[in-house]
Amino acid sequence: MSGIGERVRALAQTRGDEAAVLDGESLTTWAQLDALADAAALGTTPGAVVPFEAPASAGTIARIVGVLRAGGVAAPLGTGLTSGERATALDVLRADELPDGVSVVVLTSGTTGRPKGVAHSEASLGASAAAWRAVLPPATGWVLALGLAHVAGLGVLWRAVADGVPIRIVAGNDTAAVLEGLSDPVASHVSLVPTQLGRLLDLAAGNPPPHNLRAVLLGGGSIPAALVRRAVATGWPVMPTYGLSEMGSGVTALAIAEAAAAPGTAGRPLPGVSLEIADPDADGVGEIVVAGPSAFAGYLGGARRTAGQAFRTGDLGRLDPDGRLEVVDRRTDRIVRGGENIAPAEVEAVLAAHPSVADAGVVARRDSALGHVPVAAIVLRDPGDDPGDAALAAHCRARVAGFKVPASFTRLDVLPRTASGKLRRVALRALLDGAAEGQLERPGGDRVGWRVTGHGPRQMVLLHGTLSTARQLDRLAALLAAGCDATVHALDRRGSGTGRLANPRPIDIAVHVGDLVAYLDARGIAQAHLVGVSFGGVVALEVAARRQERVASVVAYEPPYGTVVAGHPGAGFPDSTGLEELYARGGSPAVAERFMRLVAGDDAWERLTERSRDFLATQGVSALADGALIGLDPAGLARVTVPALLLTGGASDPFYAPVADELARRIPGVLRATLDGLAHTAPIVRPNGVADAVAAFLEPIVP
Repeated sequence: MSGIGERVRALAQTRGDEAAVLDGESLTTWAQLDALADAAALGTTPGAVVPFEAPASAGTIARIVGVLRAGGVAAPLGTGLTSGERATALDVLRADELPDGVSVVVLTSGTTGRPKGVAHSEASLGASAAAWRAVLPPATGWVLALGLAHVAGLGVLWRAVADGVPIRIVAGNDTAAVLEGLSDPVASHVSLVPTQLGRLLDLAAGNPPPHNLRAVLLGGGSIPAALVRRAVATGWPVMPTYGLSEMGSGVTALAIAEAAAAPGTAGRPLPGVSLEIADPDADGVGEIVVAGPSAFAGYLGGARRTAGQAFRTGDLGRLDPDGRLEVVDRRTDRIVRGGENIAPAEVEAVLAAHPSVADAGVVARRDSALGHVPVAAIVLRDPGDDPGDAALAAHCRARVAGFKVPASFTRLDVLPRTASGKLRRVALRALLDGAAEGQLERPGGDRVGWRVTGHGPRQMVLLHGTLSTARQLDRLAALLAAGCDATVHALDRRGSGTGRLANPRPIDIAVHVGDLVAYLDARGIAQAHLVGVSFGGVVALEVAARRQERVASVVAYEPPYGTVVAGHPGAGFPDSTGLEELYARGGSPAVAERFMRLVAGDDAWERLTERSRDFLATQGVSALADGALIGLDPAGLARVTVPALLLTGGASDPFYAPVADELARRIPGVLRATLDGLAHTAPIVRPNGVADAVAAFLEPIVP
């Protein structure tokens, strides 16, 4: 379309008496909006950056249109900024360098803690609107439940003006108001963050959406597949997306008709957008790189970007066999809490300014309602002078917006840092893993960590592999909870994640069996369906053989039970590790590296990213606990009488298939299946196929 100012003028001339903005009982026509925009344009110097607070209102829309009509650069600011944050934002907007043709600057948090000014032209925002309109059903009106200082809110404005349809403004944090706004007969489209949709579904209580609703765009953070499944089940026309400020909001979108079949994806690129996965690993996961006419002109004060130049997002993803994007993780440092971006460095600086804090680190922790929340680790100057969590939170709240305040504060003796002093965020996330869940105390001072997902009647226990944690199976747990109508109990075995070992050592399999049964006793669970991944599958099979009265069924994905195959590489593995001696010399990182080189080969270790090595280094005690395979009872597998399924991946290491084949000969009535295209890491990085196989297996089994 032409510039937004010209488009509003044209609508005022042809449809001046029709509604442009609806806000409660207030109605602003296109003619009135045009006049308000003219008034807002007065005094604007062409090329000047014009910052202003941007509540969702007809006045703010008029100001954006007016500033652009006068040739200025609109810089809308959020309404929840503290005085310090506002001062920093204004300082960024005073940059000396401004690329030609820039019309709008969107401020977004970067990894340094200082906001970046993402500079867009009217052409780039118009291109984004055109791409969206090409894939969306025809609109009769948009509900604006997001702020106009965010690129998603601006996208709603540009699309509505392009279509000449009204915008219904609602308070995005008032779920009842959002649902009422969606019930307006003119409302056909809305853009939401996952938190908003989840609350809407709760309020709707299983009822279908308003009949006039045609498209619900979903973005602004991690999108749980279970949320998409839940929306689809009640008829909500949900459209998961992936986008970023630098691309004018949307990059990909999942067609409404595909949401049921691929709820864990963000769909295919929008028209005109190119997307590739750079430097993919063995599972196809790499950095998401995008380009297209909706790309930004550059950062305020930085170099201008050339037309068609690719942008490396810093986000990790892969493409499924049908070309749909699966977003594996958001940018390493940035935290997205309910659609709001948080720069950890900014919060760390605030914490470090507290007189009792010597050092601070802030990372993301998954949250079922908000996607992620920030959590902090602090090192106290004097352990005897602890101000307490409430005082630390108050200290933060006085200096940053409320959504940036950490949800928890953990005391550490020292933060994990590199030799150059850089905070190892992956290692810190591992240390803070599972803090919102719990641990079960075990004999000898050890603990078993646990996480619970879902509320279904089928009780399921999920067991992870060596050098892994229960948290890494969160996506699988969510899929199993939704697809199997289950409550999923994911356990961190001793030596893994939040499962502590008071005395790091090899663990007899009987100990793991006892831990699982003790957990069932503590939760009052008579029988559970067991799903084990890698070494977790070995534990699951041993529990099914030794305590079958507590087991309803068992699924094992690629269990490394190599001792059942004569001459198999795994048969001699326990005798060749030397992990106890290595642990005494080099601790957890040395054991993790040795274990990985033994089971996956030197090349596999060398291909790992620094981020992956940092994580594995924190889990070496798990390899020490598991590596010797103490106490396995292969002969006892014949006692497994519950329904059983053995799974391997068609693209996995050949180590696993012969083991599963032999186990299938030893376990009476077991089912054996291979999942095409999946590798050993599939339960973590591609859990949909595994979850679907488990759901199909359990369908005829009584909960």
